[in-house]
Amino acid sequence: MTTITHVALLFLAVAVLLAWWVWNQREQDVDDGEDAAANDARITPLLRGINYLLSDQADLALQEMVQVARLRSDAIDVYMALGEMFRSSGEIGRAVRIHQNLLARPDISSDGRLQAHFALGRDFHTGGLLDRALRQYDHALGIQSDHLPSLEASLRIREQSREWLPAEELLCRIERIRGEESHFHRASLYAEEARRCWRDDHHPEEAEDFANRAIGLDAACAAAYLVQLDLLIAQTAPWQAIEDRFTLLWQQCRHHAAQAIPSWIGHDAYREASTTLLLRCWHDGHDEQLMLLWLEQLYAAGCGSRVKEIVMESEFVPVSLRGEMRLLALREEGDADSQRLAERARVWRKQVKDYRCHECGVEVREMRWQCPQCHQWGSIRAQEGGGL
Repeated sequence: MTTITHVALLFLAVAVLLAWWVWNQREQDVDDGEDAAANDARITPLLRGINYLLSDQADLALQEMVQVARLRSDAIDVYMALGEMFRSSGEIGRAVRIHQNLLARPDISSDGRLQAHFALGRDFHTGGLLDRALRQYDHALGIQSDHLPSLEASLRIREQSREWLPAEELLCRIERIRGEESHFHRASLYAEEARRCWRDDHHPEEAEDFANRAIGLDAACAAAYLVQLDLLIAQTAPWQAIEDRFTLLWQQCRHHAAQAIPSWIGHDAYREASTTLLLRCWHDGHDEQLMLLWLEQLYAAGCGSRVKEIVMESEFVPVSLRGEMRLLALREEGDADSQRLAERARVWRKQVKDYRCHECGVEVREMRWQCPQCHQWGSIRAQEGGGL
């Protein structure tokens, strides 16, 4: 188990210890004659559990927590902590049973029921049973409509399930509770809905509407511009209209502008017409990622000779080792040694991850608008620098 998990478990154990201490104090006020040995028997397993956590022996700590629960069967906090420990250790089924048993109790308080529903939702969520998790979060929200943890967890599931409009409704509720607006997040959800309307439902009017709404919320929503470009290309729009839209993307969100190139590179007319535009962008910003992605798309389209011409015309020289390797993978001419290096570069190119999240550092092979690890929107960008 990770250090973070151990710290979380230790925190839980300490919290339960404090709750136990308060309960003992209340019991002593009621019955001063209670045997001190009985108190020791109740608290000793908890102390041993904390000691095991400090000694990095989580399995033994879990056994002690089970013993604590047996000694005080009506202590809901103990069972909640125990369920958390089972979930953290991967024993989802046991965590589910604990929280379901809590909900079956007729004497459970409203707050306890809220906690149990949320915990059961997390059990199902961790186990990948998203529909069941949503139902439990809904039960929790039925008890407390502004319960942020349930709203945030429900939002995550809707995003995982690509249900963008229900996700946007949840985001609005979260914004009202927090008293702040998340324009870029909502714009990203609208952009994803626009892409769904176009690619899945083939409704260009609806796609255009959602893309416009996204840009209206946040002009830096690159995903929405890309949907607009896809629509223009599908309509075989004049190149000037496509160039104007790309120019806006370049101005508003330069680090994601290169993602537009693959959408038109397969069209002969657009491919040639884009040369002047992309060379201008290159001279304007010397964006290595834009140039390399352009050259790679040309190479994949069977235009290897055009790659060489553009490199010479632009006087393009990569500034990073990664860029050098990517350009080397496009080489078609040279002696035997050069070709051997180029082949090795092509093998490397198939394995390397091009994109990295600027929030959590996770690396991915293909561009994503939402990070699969930290779930931030717009945080993934092309890898830069000298490393491979």
